[in-house]
Amino acid sequence: MTASGTTAEDYVEVYDEPLHRVQWNNDYALVYTVNIPCGGLTLWHRHCEDTVYCAIGDVAVEETRPGQPATILRSACGAAMSRAHRAEPLIHQIENVGCNVVRFVAAEARSKPPTAQIAPLVAAGHHLDWEAERFRVYQLMTSTALRIEYEFYGLLVALQPMSVAIEGLPAVVHLAAGDWRWLSPPQLCSYAPDARGIVIEWC
Repeated sequence: MTASGTTAEDYVEVYDEPLHRVQWNNDYALVYTVNIPCGGLTLWHRHCEDTVYCAIGDVAVEETRPGQPATILRSACGAAMSRAHRAEPLIHQIENVGCNVVRFVAAEARSKPPTAQIAPLVAAGHHLDWEAERFRVYQLMTSTALRIEYEFYGLLVALQPMSVAIEGLPAVVHLAAGDWRWLSPPQLCSYAPDARGIVIEWC
C-alpha cells in the first residue's frame, strides 16, 4: 500500500509531497521548490539528505514533529538555513500560518564535489552568512556591475529580479525572485547593478 502522508506513521518522502516540486539534480545536488499557499498544509513527509533552504519572501510556518508540540518558525526574505538530515532524518508537517505564500528554494547535498575550496570566498558584493559541513552561504548584494569567477560548485538563487551573464550561456539571463542556476567551476558571472541573491557553495 502506498503511503498517504496523513499521519506521522504514514509519511511520504519529501519528493512525493505535492507542495514540493523537484526541479533538477546531478551527482552533487538535488534542487526543489516549496510553495505553500496561505493556510496550506503539507503532508507528513521525510527528509533524509543534508539540505539548505532559502526563503524567497518573509514566511511564517508551524512545524509539527511526531510526539512534539507544534513550533512557529519565521524567516525573513533572504534567510538561509541548513539541516543535517542525513545524520538525523526528519519527519514533519508544515502549515503556512503567515500572510504570504511560503516560498523556498531547497537543495540537497549529494556526493561531495571533486574539488572544494579550503577558505571561504572573499569578493566584492559577497558576504559570508554562515558555513556548515556541506555548505557555505553568501549574501550577494551589489549596487554596481560586478564580474566574478566562482571556483566552486554551487547554486545561485535570486531574491529579486536580476540580470546576469553566465559564461557558457548564449545570452544574459534574467532571473525572477526564486529563480536559480547551478554553478560549475570555473564559472564566470557578470552581474548587472542592483543584483541581490544567495550564493551557496558546496563543500
